[in-house]
Amino acid sequence: GSSGLAAPVAPRVDRMIIKDAELELLVADTDDALDSVTLIASDYGGYIVSSHTWVEGEFRYATLRMGVPAAEFENVLRRLRGLALEVTSEIASGEDVTDQYVDLQSRLTNLEATRDRIREFLDKAENVEEALQVNEQLSQVEAQIEEIQGRMNYLRDRAAYSTITVQLVPERPTPTPTPTATPTPTPTPVAWRPGETFTAATDVLTTMLKGLVDLG
Repeated sequence: GSSGLAAPVAPRVDRMIIKDAELELLVADTDDALDSVTLIASDYGGYIVSSHTWVEGEFRYATLRMGVPAAEFENVLRRLRGLALEVTSEIASGEDVTDQYVDLQSRLTNLEATRDRIREFLDKAENVEEALQVNEQLSQVEAQIEEIQGRMNYLRDRAAYSTITVQLVPERPTPTPTPTATPTPTPTPVAWRPGETFTAATDVLTTMLKGLVDLG
């Protein structure tokens, strides 16, 4: 039968999603777009992580990487799209790290309990050699604790702030097509007809003979 006791309820854990996006935007003016991207990040409580600009020929290009609050991720993307003449590329991804974080949290709890027990042993050490051995074990456990805490902090920060990379590509004028010259038609060669050539030559010869007779 039932003991009448309610089953323990596991604590609710908010999902931790690391969101990232990459955009390539065709813009009318790169410098104006740079200012607008910086302003958008600021408007939503974000910041510019890195910025790189370069020139190819007469045109300026730029790439910016920003961090924005995860709750504003979609809003920022919508504003960035509005800057473009055309969104030539967009890639968005999300990684759920909730289970990883919960696992780290469990390992951290166990290690902290182990650390506390080792400290008790250290207090009860009867000689220097024993104290050194216990202290070495304590150092190893504390190093593992620091490593796990660092990983947890990283996951927490990455889930709290999404990363968006924006590449700005300037619009290039469409080149005017060069008119193609009309090719000069190649004359069709006239076929040689021996019969016609002989007749024409005979007619010329006859005419010349008539002229000589008239002169005589």
